[in-house]
Amino acid sequence: MPAVFATVLSLASAVVVAFLAHWLADRRTRGSELATMRLKAYGDFLQAASRLVAARRLGRKNDELEELAALNDAKARICVCAEATVVEALAEFWLAGGTLEREQEILAFKRLCVAMRESLGNRRNDIAMLRLSDTLFRLEPSVFSFRADRMGNAATD
Repeated sequence: MPAVFATVLSLASAVVVAFLAHWLADRRTRGSELATMRLKAYGDFLQAASRLVAARRLGRKNDELEELAALNDAKARICVCAEATVVEALAEFWLAGGTLEREQEILAFKRLCVAMRESLGNRRNDIAMLRLSDTLFRLEPSVFSFRADRMGNAATD
């Protein structure tokens, strides 16, 4: 009888371990796929938003259908796969205007970027001292030579 009990116990343990290993692997795979999907959606949104903002700053008022479609696609994917804090920050940015033309829009965009970083596993305050606003919103680096080049050409004309 003890041999039968040991055999049954071994088989039951093997089944439980196999089920648990499969469940954990499946869970890890889904988490990895979700993180990849989030990262792609965030990148696509930031790219589409940057293109539209740059176009506005250059004076182009008419939006291209493809640009708006890419932006809306990325927004929809964020709403589906992102954490609630990111979706809330996205809604706040979008309701503020979504053009980065006013201070409230810029602040909402910065909060959206911070929420995206957090959802990808970064700590909230790990970038507090990095002057995130200057990095995101300065239109050109301080050593950019375009202005100096223009000034030099104007002086020689």
